[in-house]
Amino acid sequence: MNSSLEGIKVIDLTQVIMGPSCTAQLADHGADVIKIERPEYGELSRQFGPFKDGESLPYECYNRNKKSIAINLKSEEGKKIIYKLVSESDVIVNNFRPGVMDSLGLSYEDLSKINKEIIYACGTGFGLSGPLKEIMGHESVAEALGGFMGRNAEPGRKPRRAPAAVADASTGLHLTVGILLALNARHRTGEGQIVDATLLDSMMWMQAWEVSSISNLDSYIESDSNPLDSGVYEASDGLIVMSGLFIPNPLKNISEVIGVKDLSKDKRFKSMKDIINNSNDLVKIIQNKIIKKTSEYWVEEFEKANIICSKILEMKDAINQPQIEHNKTIVEIENKDTKRKIVGVPVRLSKTPGSVKTFPPKLGENTEEILLDLGYKSQEIQTLKNNKIIE
Repeated sequence: MNSSLEGIKVIDLTQVIMGPSCTAQLADHGADVIKIERPEYGELSRQFGPFKDGESLPYECYNRNKKSIAINLKSEEGKKIIYKLVSESDVIVNNFRPGVMDSLGLSYEDLSKINKEIIYACGTGFGLSGPLKEIMGHESVAEALGGFMGRNAEPGRKPRRAPAAVADASTGLHLTVGILLALNARHRTGEGQIVDATLLDSMMWMQAWEVSSISNLDSYIESDSNPLDSGVYEASDGLIVMSGLFIPNPLKNISEVIGVKDLSKDKRFKSMKDIINNSNDLVKIIQNKIIKKTSEYWVEEFEKANIICSKILEMKDAINQPQIEHNKTIVEIENKDTKRKIVGVPVRLSKTPGSVKTFPPKLGENTEEILLDLGYKSQEIQTLKNNKIIE
């Protein structure tokens, strides 16, 4: 069965999370992704722990299904290799700071002269131009300048970064979508173009609901102060999260489930404004009931009453729950005597499904193979190695 992106060739100059998560999705769906890395060190995430069998687990999760070639891009011979790759590729992806690709002689203007159909995808912190373009893009900075970190704080506590790379991962998704859109446009125009996705814009998109409210109203109360929206409560055996948002009178339903008089008729909770102003009182009433029974009991009872409710799982429990196994969310890959469990393909297609087929490559594992495909002779490849142009 053919994959959706079979026949598409991608040059991958990305590092860490944002860029590699994009190119991993392209590779999962059949694109031939060639990862360009620095000789000796490789891409940055190879240095990040934890490690197993001497290899970086963070590196491995986003670099399956790819090939690795180690090239010194500051050398003229190294650049010639990239130019040859560009001449027969469809996409080149990078997440360097703006200006780095230009300094290497790899700007869009340079590469589009070699191949007018090349799609030039850039993942940056803040954009290819503008007052923040020189600032190094990073998850924490994107969350801070995107307003997210400021919202992620409890009263009396400092704001905290999200416990997952939300800006990086979402920008990787946007970069993937942009590449697919550009490939589709190329079918009509015959020309490539620049694709630009940023951490900052991705943070805004994730908060579009709040951005719309805050930018259009004179005053706005954050929904986190509404105990009916994702309120966290302690059951007898753990924590639950409960939301009553999609029915006319959720407080009435909640009251019936926990066995108290209809709280929607209590003058403290008559309107949403009253509920927010008196949220401490409401939380205390609900919590005093929730603590008496198990999380499983409350999930079942709230669901019956059309109130959204779930246990709050630790990661070790989350990855082992039956739905994860059913969805095949986590897959096992194998390379010789080495096995790894990693997150698999997050998007399922019925006729052209993606898959995780090959183990993440070691640094420069495919250098010779790739150069031979480009027409280099064995002696030329050995000379490049001797001159430390490739590894």
